[in-house]
Amino acid sequence: MLFNFAILLLGLGLLVLGAEYFVSNTAKLGTKLKLNDMFLGITVVALGTSIPEVFVSISSIINESPELAIGNSIGSNIANIGLIFGVSCFFLSKSILEINLRDIFLLILSVLISGYVIFDFSISKSDSFILICFLILFVLHLLRQKKEDSFSEEEKGIAKNIFFIFLSLVILLLGSEFTVNGGKNLALMLGVSNTVIGLTLVAIGTSLPELAASFSALKRKKGNMVIGNIIGSNILNLVLIFPIIGFATKVILDTKIFERDFLLMSLFTAIFVIFITLGDNQGKVKKILYPFLGVILVIWTFYYQMGLFLN
Repeated sequence: MLFNFAILLLGLGLLVLGAEYFVSNTAKLGTKLKLNDMFLGITVVALGTSIPEVFVSISSIINESPELAIGNSIGSNIANIGLIFGVSCFFLSKSILEINLRDIFLLILSVLISGYVIFDFSISKSDSFILICFLILFVLHLLRQKKEDSFSEEEKGIAKNIFFIFLSLVILLLGSEFTVNGGKNLALMLGVSNTVIGLTLVAIGTSLPELAASFSALKRKKGNMVIGNIIGSNILNLVLIFPIIGFATKVILDTKIFERDFLLMSLFTAIFVIFITLGDNQGKVKKILYPFLGVILVIWTFYYQMGLFLN
């Protein structure tokens, strides 16, 4: 058991390291395009921090453990809001957030469509096609936000950044293999399902890049980048990972995936949306509510995680 736990930790460590290289180098490229913090968070940072979930999902399918991928996708979204946004609330209470209502609408729509997809406890190829269409819509929405004159003529260091981006992808590939195999074997020894391991250990592990990126942004007082990262990551975790599973394999999901885990993720998303709409001011109510909300979300998430192992 200790060996498999060590393999899992090694895999998660490689995922964090690979994501750190990916985020730092893609962010440097993004800043050369002169993009604002919210847009950069939704695109570059969100894509980079969602890469571990994508690699883990692909590796899970290859290793015939699609339930782990589903658990990882939903569990990561819960962790992104419950832990990352929860902790960030202590710092965001003094920040003025610039919220794009279209981004919020697309986040809500991604949750609704994903709920429709897994309502029958399976992901068909037609369901996957719907999600791919939504992904295209999301990309087109992002492209519309980019200004035509946003490009910079600075090209110094681009080759170096591209090299490290490819290196980070190799590290992520290795990390995903170690994470899935270690988690799968650990689940067998602990007598819990792959879904539970995906919802807990793997989900928190693959959310570490989001946490690292958020703390880095908060230190620079870039609260909009944190919110953008959560919005973009949560959308991509659903509309990228679910189609991968649907096109690659046929899986019958445990009813608890929808009734317990997906509904909690939806509730967390609703709370997140409601509270970030308060972020366009610095009122006293916000300064009190945000820290209180942060405590509630963190405690609620840990209670949920512990409950998965006890049930």
